[in-house]
Parts: sequence; C-alpha cells; structure tokens
Amino acid sequence: MTTNHQTTRPLRRLLGTPTAIFVGMGVAIGSGVFRVPGEVAGAMPSSSVIVFAWIVGGMVNLVMSLVTAELATRYPQAGGEYVYLREAYGEFVAFFFGWGYTVFVIGGGAATIALALGDFSVELFGLSSGTSGVVAAGAIVLVTGLNALGLRASALIQNGLTVGKLVALLSVVVVCFLWGREPVFAERAVATGGGGLTASMMLGGFMAALWPYMGSTDAAKLAEEVKDVRRAMPLALLASALALTGIYVLVNVALLRAIPAGEMHQYDSVLGEAMGRLVGERGRTAMLVAAVLVCLGSLSSTVLATIRVTFALARDGLTFRFMAYMTRGQAPLPALVVVASVSIVLVLTRDFRQVLGIYFLASSILFGLTYGSLIIFRLRENTFPAHVFRCPLGIPLAVALIALQIALAVNIIMVSFADAVKTLIVLAVLGLMYFVWKRF
Repeated sequence: MTTNHQTTRPLRRLLGTPTAIFVGMGVAIGSGVFRVPGEVAGAMPSSSVIVFAWIVGGMVNLVMSLVTAELATRYPQAGGEYVYLREAYGEFVAFFFGWGYTVFVIGGGAATIALALGDFSVELFGLSSGTSGVVAAGAIVLVTGLNALGLRASALIQNGLTVGKLVALLSVVVVCFLWGREPVFAERAVATGGGGLTASMMLGGFMAALWPYMGSTDAAKLAEEVKDVRRAMPLALLASALALTGIYVLVNVALLRAIPAGEMHQYDSVLGEAMGRLVGERGRTAMLVAAVLVCLGSLSSTVLATIRVTFALARDGLTFRFMAYMTRGQAPLPALVVVASVSIVLVLTRDFRQVLGIYFLASSILFGLTYGSLIIFRLRENTFPAHVFRCPLGIPLAVALIALQIALAVNIIMVSFADAVKTLIVLAVLGLMYFVWKRF
C-alpha cells in the first residue's frame, strides 16, 4: 500500500553520506558507553568473555544494519520503520507503530538520555539529586531549540558533537593504554559478591552490551533527505555499525588495563573511575564533563532522526496534520514541540532506570514488527528488485532479530512487571485509537 503524500513543501536531499554515518554513531554513542561497562563486567566470568560480549553486541548491531539497509533502499522515505510497516502490513499497524514510537521510543528514548545527562550533571556540579529531572528537562528544551534551526544547522551541530564524543572516548583509550598496568586477559573470576554467576545473569550482561549500540540505524529515517540514497544508506549503516564495534571493543579492552575485571561491576561510571585512578581527580572530572557532552550529542542526534517518524505519520493523516509542517530550514517544528513535551513529562515523573525499561519493552515490540516486514516483502515478490540492497541471508537474519526482541521483552516483563503492564496497556490503547481516529 503506497500512500500519496501531501505536505506543505517537498523534502530536499540536503545530507551527504558522512552526515548519515555521523547520525547513526551520534545516536548510539551516549550514556550507555559510560554506564554499561560495569554491568557487563559483573555478569561475565572473565575478562575475555567481557570483551566477547561487546563483540557479540556489535555483530547483532551489524545484522540490524544489514536488514535495515535493505528496507531503507526499498522505501527511501522519511520515517524509516513507519514506512516499511505501512507498506508491509497496512494502515492499522503503521498507525500503531507511529503513535507508539512517538510516545515511547522518541519521547522515552530522549528522556532516558536526558536523565543520564541530569545524573552526570548532578555529580559534576554537586547539585542535589532531586534536580536531575529539572536539568534533564532543560537539556530537552535546548536540543529542541537547536533542531528547530533547520536540518543543515542541526546536522552540523550533531556532527561536531559526534566528533567531540569520539575524541573523548579515544582519549580514555590512550590514557589507559599508556598508564594502565593491569593484564587485560587475566582469566580470573569476576567477584559479584553473590553465590556465583548464572546463565540468566550472563544473558542480562549480553543484553546490556547491546544497549550502547541502539540507535545506530536511525539514519534510515532520514533516507528521503539523503543524497544518492541507494548508495549512501547501506554504506552509512554498515560503516557506523563496524566503527561502533571497533570503538566499544577498544574502549573496554583499555578499561581492563586500568581496572581489574573483578572490580568493574562496583562502579556506575567505569570510565570515570579509570581516569580517576590513572590521572587523578582532574581526570574523573574531565570524564563527567565528557559524559554530559556525550549525552547532549546523543540527545541531539536522536531527536534529529527519530522525529521524522512523527512527521511521516502526520503527513499520511494518521496523526494531527499540524505535525506534518516543515519550516523552510526543513525542521518539523510542531512535531518537535509535541515530542519534547512527552519527554519532559517523563523526566519529571520517572527516574533513569524506569524510563529505560519502558523504552526497551515498547521498542522490542515495535522493532520486532519492523524486522518481520522484510520477511513479508521477500515472500511477496517473485524477483528481487535490482535497485535494492540485498541483505545476505535476509529471512534467517530477520527471524533471529525477532527472536532477540521477544527475549528482550520477556526479560523486561520479568524484571519490571508493574511498569511493563502499564506500558502494554498504553500500547493496547494506542492500537484501539486507530478505529476512533478513522471514524472521527
């Protein structure tokens, strides 16, 4: 089902391949790389398995990128996954995805990053813990204003912030390799302080290692605004996936040079602890500053790309039409304001871990549907379109990703049952809203 678009003005192809690569890396490199290393280490039996977990996370992300590259070249339109679901399943599923994505993935994802920024700011400036949400709300307002400047300006800002994040991470690598003295692959058990590691704990550790890669495929949502999209999109998605894997593995090997594997689980920010040990208090402070900037850059990249889903939903008449308005600088201003409002409500009423659980449960359902769309497209056609990037082993890889999303959803329901039930109820209500929307 192809929808005819009626917009205030056609979208222009303003973005090149480098920006598409930086968008994926900019979204992914955020609070996760600062918070997750300790959680991964605490769930693994040795330093070699810690490194292996990060490699596995990168390989899963590469598979996601391959599947998304095929979908993005099939339908290179603004909105990414929303468009694939519209074409695969029809209007109802597209409506469900678009509304669910706007509330939980864009609103919840931005809130998660903003709350991490708030937590780092509280520690950096010695503020009271209760001000974290207020700082997070301020960051959301700031990033919304930056993205309202227009596509070229916001892309330039996020490219600069992404370069800054890469410099910060590589600085940690250099310091740890120069001054760290710990043997990286010492095969000693990780001291968790409990009765030993379980298979469930290790599975949780592998899932934690996947989190910092999330968002690297968001450049696909900008496909309608990318030059030479048939060539640029697969290149951007695969390049960002491979680069992130190399960076994250390198960072965690470097951290093992500074902190023994058995101690890493004790620290919320392993990078800050490593710099504190090797450089002193100034190093710890520098990492907190870097963490704030990293989160700010990730927040900017997230809003820049994902807001195109809400725009596409409105352009098709499946949400309020005013959210399809684009400024002359190609910024979806009304959609930005609405999503920012949702994020601000979340940061003022929930903490970091609560919002993260809500985000992951909703995204596992929504992205499971997305990967299923590749299977539907492949089964429908007799010959593969010549202009489309062909994902190798497309159907088996899509099935594997769907199974992973189911495992993530089950794990979240078991860990955070109350919030999971509320999230599922809201998703069900959003689905039922379709029939009200079509009637009135």
